[in-house]
Amino acid sequence: MSELTQHTIDMSILMRTPTKLRDVQIIWTAKMFRAFGKISSGRRLIEGTGRTRFGAAILGWMLGYRRSFRTLDEAEKAVKPYARGGHENPENATWHLNRVAGTSDYAAFYYLRDRLLCVRKIFDLGGNVGNLYYCYRDYLHLREDVVWTVYDLPENILRGRTLASSENVKNLRFTDDLRQAGDVDLFIASGSLHYFDKSLPELIENLDQRPKYILINRTPLTEGPDFAIVQDAGHIRVACMLYNRSKLIADFKRLGYGVLGEWQVAELGVPVPDRPSSTVGAYTGLWLEHL
Repeated sequence: MSELTQHTIDMSILMRTPTKLRDVQIIWTAKMFRAFGKISSGRRLIEGTGRTRFGAAILGWMLGYRRSFRTLDEAEKAVKPYARGGHENPENATWHLNRVAGTSDYAAFYYLRDRLLCVRKIFDLGGNVGNLYYCYRDYLHLREDVVWTVYDLPENILRGRTLASSENVKNLRFTDDLRQAGDVDLFIASGSLHYFDKSLPELIENLDQRPKYILINRTPLTEGPDFAIVQDAGHIRVACMLYNRSKLIADFKRLGYGVLGEWQVAELGVPVPDRPSSTVGAYTGLWLEHL
């Protein structure tokens, strides 16, 4: 190995080290804030400090990408150096494919089972490589002529098409065009709604034709103002929105939808270290129908 090559490698390691050290500092600071925020006095101190300009600046520096943000774009920029590939990480697709149906999925099955004969076209928002299709087909009697379209990022679309071809799956389609949701019977946003900077009613409002059924599952909702946070799933870190539940339902109602079912996803939650009162202890699932 030449001296120049060795020098280049050494410099690369040195350039990465500050980011790694900063990441470790953020992780441990967030853990301490989470523990402190579970105590009423600690919660008051953290949130009181955050209401002052100087205090908010200090908390923001200490927590880095683990603080709350006004917009999804701000959160995405903050976590980018630490994202580990984000949604495009191949490990994320593998993780989703290996996930078995959970309690929240069985809640969804309850509403789906009696309506599947009326469902021929399905649009799966943020469906990765089609993991929900592979999971649900083992539990539900889908129509033989069902067309299940997954909307996702180009890298995941490519992986999804390759997987579907290898599995000889004919019912699965992939797209990066949201307009293809304009002629479907069922719109699914399972574990994906919070990754978009527009709420689902905003996305659906401009479609040529609105779906009869909407399934929202595994999404964090808040009763306070909308804001963004970063999820740390271990293998990836991704920015997400916490939408106001009451406003979300009111916006759906304005579009003619009624909530026929709601359930809690107790196995999932998202901490908000600098706003402990806004921590989401359980995600939410909703079944809506156009009335």
